[in-house]
Amino acid sequence: MNIKITALYTLSIVYIIGAMIFFQGCAKEADNLVSADQVGFHPSGWVNASSANFHGKAIAQSGWMLTSCQSCHGRDYKGGNSAISCYDCHSSGPESCNMCHGNAQHIWPPRSLSGNTQNTQQGVGAHDTHLSLDSNLRVSARVACSECHRTVTNFSDTSHISGYTPGVAEVVFGALAKKSIGGGLTPNPTWNPATQKCSNVYCHGYFVNGNLTNQPTFNVPSTGNCGTCHGNSATGDPRPSGTLHQTYQSPCWYCHGSVINSSNVIINKYKHINGVVDFD
Repeated sequence: MNIKITALYTLSIVYIIGAMIFFQGCAKEADNLVSADQVGFHPSGWVNASSANFHGKAIAQSGWMLTSCQSCHGRDYKGGNSAISCYDCHSSGPESCNMCHGNAQHIWPPRSLSGNTQNTQQGVGAHDTHLSLDSNLRVSARVACSECHRTVTNFSDTSHISGYTPGVAEVVFGALAKKSIGGGLTPNPTWNPATQKCSNVYCHGYFVNGNLTNQPTFNVPSTGNCGTCHGNSATGDPRPSGTLHQTYQSPCWYCHGSVINSSNVIINKYKHINGVVDFD
């Protein structure tokens, strides 16, 4: 009997010790897990765009860093430990271009990073004039983003948000803005963020017989006056003064009929501001 009791006692001790080791191991494993968000983890108004606590504003204040979102929603933003996918509200994903600027149809403002849609705001300005899908809002073919900004391949690209002041768009001119059409003139475009003016840009008059001193202001809507870039900006006459254009008094369409009609309306915007003087 004593032998049986001793054996049972020994087995009990072994079982208790084993159980302690097992549960202690589980506790250590649990310590390494990221707990899911509890209801109320985010402040009130987190998903309300008009709230001061809106998560878009919080992300902007963080310098557009999304790592804190990934810690709960997963590196792919599809739920993670929170089991709540960012794609439920943002169908194209939180790192898509038009998540922060643009809209469902395009990736450029209007809508700026600040949510502005008026072209008098610097974040909006003349983007549509250069890029709109509506050709009636443009005077040329759509301009590539790379004509004014560095090429960005992904959200974390150093040319995107981490390479310079967060929320401030870096302006770097491309090949068309620097295009020389001869006559000893080579554009050297510059951007002044304080005045929001472009200068010495081919696209805005820095070419032979162009208005070399023209400095369009990005957030001041243009009148669409042909004389702004070439000709007489006061009268709108598109013919450059002091040249054979004025001497012959010929209408524009007479030599440039594939670009403009007899009413001085541009009929082929792909041949306007394209780096080439198009003659019929």
